[in-house]
Amino acid sequence: MAGTLAGAFASQFNNLNQGMIAGLFHDIGKYSAEFQQMIRNPEKPAHVDHSSAGMKLAQDNNNLSIAFAIGGHHAGLPDGGSPVDEIDFGTLYARLKRHIPDFSGYGQQFGEIEWPKQEFYKDPYSLMMSIRMLFSTLIDADRLDAEFFTKNSDRAERSLLVSIKHSYGDCLAAEEMPDISSIFKQCENAAAVIKEQNDKILVTLNKISENKAQKFFQNKDKSFLDEKRCKLLHDCIDAGKDEHKGDGIYTLTAPTGSGKTNASISFALEHAVTYHKSRIIYVIPYTSIIDQTVDTFEKEFGEENVLPHYAEASYQLKDEDERSESDVQRNLASENWNSPIVVTTAVQFFESLYSNKTSKCRKLHNIANSVIVFDEAQTLPVSYLKPCIQAISELTQRYHVSAVLCTATQPALESLFCEAFGKDDYKIPEISPMNENEYLAFTRNHIELNVDSTITLDDLAEELNSYEEVLCVVNTRKEAQYLYSKMAKTAGGYENGYFCLTTLLCAVDRVKLLDEIRTRLRNDLRCVVVSTSLIEAGVDVDFPVAYREEAGLDSILQTAGRCNREGKRPVDESVVKVFSTKEGRTSLLSQNVQVLHSVIGKFENLATPNAIYEYFRQLFNDKGQDALDTKKILKAHREGVKGRRCPFEIIAKRFKLIDTPTIPVYIPLPGEGENLCRQLINGEYSRTLFRKLGKYSVNIWPKRLQELQEGGVVIEYGDELHPEDSYFVLRNLNNYDRCRGLYFENSAITDGIFI
Repeated sequence: MAGTLAGAFASQFNNLNQGMIAGLFHDIGKYSAEFQQMIRNPEKPAHVDHSSAGMKLAQDNNNLSIAFAIGGHHAGLPDGGSPVDEIDFGTLYARLKRHIPDFSGYGQQFGEIEWPKQEFYKDPYSLMMSIRMLFSTLIDADRLDAEFFTKNSDRAERSLLVSIKHSYGDCLAAEEMPDISSIFKQCENAAAVIKEQNDKILVTLNKISENKAQKFFQNKDKSFLDEKRCKLLHDCIDAGKDEHKGDGIYTLTAPTGSGKTNASISFALEHAVTYHKSRIIYVIPYTSIIDQTVDTFEKEFGEENVLPHYAEASYQLKDEDERSESDVQRNLASENWNSPIVVTTAVQFFESLYSNKTSKCRKLHNIANSVIVFDEAQTLPVSYLKPCIQAISELTQRYHVSAVLCTATQPALESLFCEAFGKDDYKIPEISPMNENEYLAFTRNHIELNVDSTITLDDLAEELNSYEEVLCVVNTRKEAQYLYSKMAKTAGGYENGYFCLTTLLCAVDRVKLLDEIRTRLRNDLRCVVVSTSLIEAGVDVDFPVAYREEAGLDSILQTAGRCNREGKRPVDESVVKVFSTKEGRTSLLSQNVQVLHSVIGKFENLATPNAIYEYFRQLFNDKGQDALDTKKILKAHREGVKGRRCPFEIIAKRFKLIDTPTIPVYIPLPGEGENLCRQLINGEYSRTLFRKLGKYSVNIWPKRLQELQEGGVVIEYGDELHPEDSYFVLRNLNNYDRCRGLYFENSAITDGIFI
């Protein structure tokens, strides 16, 4: 069963034979007398290693990829190491030196096997990614096989597993091994069944999308902005149907409010149907906006066809006895992404691709043969930009993936893709090309630059107070809290329509405040919002006026996307005011601001594709190549680390998209928050508990945590002997409110924290 499944999964990227052999031989060590004695001994003697046998057999047959996959199928992919590694190092080389119990009895069942040749790759990066993919097919096949035979599986794959079992019925009954040609044929059959199932559901979902588009096109009461959205949607549908495009990387560049989310999923579904892709994967930069996209897709395509995979997804936060049938299916699907539409975060996506862990790698083979949409592509982290670009390039070159970089502020990535592809002339086609006039037709506001002089926060607060509805985005949490407090003293707080949005608010309160903000805007009630950049990426709000503290051009334009978003007001009355303060001049943004000033001098209108392109081109050049891969991820793939080849474990530890040393403080809000904190205090630790607590946490720097502890504001719980396992709970709500979030008498305590 495991060999058949692994072969079928690997066929998605033309590697059926290696997947099949890895699945067949991964447990070959169980043929040893020592292992058989262990499993039959009720006293449970010392563990007998059974995975190193298949690893050794694969190495003896000159197949490194299969050796790695089998060697890691329990504890994760090991580092390759070097030939001089001592026996207890844990690397592949070290494990091959260990004593392996005799497992030659397998030959009586398997007979002679022709091992697949190791595929040759010019670039070690490609070799390592292929090993992760092969590893993924083995892990998923092995886990599905074990579940099927040990319990009544609720998985969507059950019918396929039943079919495979029946196909081997006679052999299983006689406890005989089918011949290899029969297994190979069953792998092909299983792959065909998977393909047929995927095709069927995606055709159905595409019909839903097309019907919705037709209703939009036929609507006679369209606004000027709707007419522009229609063209974008038409272009995406036509491009998706184009039989000459093929696998590759595409850009979808359109202004904020142009309907990119709807247009991009339409392209993805049309393209998936045209090229028989397996699924759509929608990658979103922040968890703060993922619910918005998931809700849109669920309403359109049905909850059963959309898998939201992130820590705070509702089904992830329920105890097992509370889960509905749909929750159970989603929880199972999250392990291997067997769903027609997957919505996930950039952190989950890229960290899985560079992981060595069984749990994270299990899903990788289902990334193959998919359409991946990278929403807000400009948010790809600069310090990991080259590894992210290399991964996208590898997926499109070798794993039948089509990728869409979707944003209003398209970063200048072509030179990096040229490097990743090894081509000087690689061009990324645009799905819906717009000339400058077409792009500017979406203009709904104008930008006023006031960066040559600074404004005090007190004067800014007074200016903001003169508006009934206004959004102000600042660079630090400290500024946001100060402005809110200043205005609240004179005009009232939350109850009078004043809001402060930062990550010093726990997620559950941010969601409530955003709902209240949208309600007040819809009803033309007073709504004055001070926020950090968390409101910029994809949060659907519409203000008549916006203020943005000077930062990068992309940030300014993202804030502009929240001003007159629906085009209901005259452009000349919809102003985005860019200002400068002393408090917001932080070293982390200095380079972005310098490049902004350079671009200001070159372009009359900053909200054009040419200005945006030039901004990113200059920013990446100024930062330099080393700044685009600060952890040397690509070098580790190609050269190893300190003599260790294929350093899977080392790379996995290095690649952390969110790599800040912040520590969560849990907020005991009345009701669920208080109950969850009580469970934590009582030592009732579980994965579900910590996922639930995520909604009630605020992350702060270690230095600030120390100050909170010294002031008696937080209480530490956990193991005193292991401080790394400590947890921190706010003593009471005297230092937290649902307007400002976590606050301090010493305002400097929030310095340097941006969102």
